[in-house]
Amino acid sequence: MIAKQLDRLENRFLDMQKQYNSRGAEIESIKETLQKQSPSIVTFLALLISPPYGSIAAHATVKFERITENIGSGYNSGTGIFTAPIKGLYHFTASARQSKAGFLHLGLFRNNAQMAVSVAVNFNSLTIGATITLQSGDRVYVKNVWDQPSGIVGAGQSYFSGNLVHKM
Repeated sequence: MIAKQLDRLENRFLDMQKQYNSRGAEIESIKETLQKQSPSIVTFLALLISPPYGSIAAHATVKFERITENIGSGYNSGTGIFTAPIKGLYHFTASARQSKAGFLHLGLFRNNAQMAVSVAVNFNSLTIGATITLQSGDRVYVKNVWDQPSGIVGAGQSYFSGNLVHKM
């Protein structure tokens, strides 16, 4: 009697182990499919059009509104924010021209942390560049870090771009 119960328990255990192994393989297959479906190319380039020669408010995010490239759909021209679709190492560059006498102080931000900053004075240009690791959903944007409005040239002469260097 005890031998029969042990045999039944052993058979039940073996059945459960087969189900567990089967589901583990199924989960791994789903993971592989999702990894294949996530974009391997992520890149964007957006130009500032408006104002052609104007200013940007103190602490405002720059909205580079003309998208010329947006593979992976990470950049939103309505907000000026790039949202990482996948985890990886990304490189970003922004360039802007100062539109009048004074300063243009722009920072590159990951979520709410300033990653890089650059300054242009009296009609000169600035460039910001940084290579940073992002988690899926992290946000990157360019904003005026000065406590007052800054002159900036749009008309396609200022831009923000980024791309996935290495998927992680």
